[in-house]
Amino acid sequence: MKKQDKVLIFESDIALAKQIQDMLSEQFSEVFLSASGDEAIKLLTEQTIQLVFLGDPSEGGSCFDLVKDFVKASPITYTILTSDKSEKETHDKAEGFGILGHIPKVFSPNKIQTLIDRYKQINQVLYMTESVV
Repeated sequence: MKKQDKVLIFESDIALAKQIQDMLSEQFSEVFLSASGDEAIKLLTEQTIQLVFLGDPSEGGSCFDLVKDFVKASPITYTILTSDKSEKETHDKAEGFGILGHIPKVFSPNKIQTLIDRYKQINQVLYMTESVV
């Protein structure tokens, strides 16, 4: 993974968002927090964001209501959902949107790091492929 990679965290639970931000600040060049869906989508369209943590909006609704808009705004951005839904329910609701995975609504550094490691592995393969071509 290149250090200049950027992350966007859209999560209504400010404490959880800040914990994720603190954890990722050493691994990514910039970690943005966004309080509104419109602001987050604007960031996705104006910046090159490699990874987004997508939680429930503070205005109500769920991350599943927003995932389509986020993917349409930036189809090459990897998405990790923050949701208390089961693995099966998350898969069923987010199927077809190419999410990287999901984490629970409690801070779980091991689960987050597992998904970050998966992100790094995917990018390593992509960067190796680019240099061969």
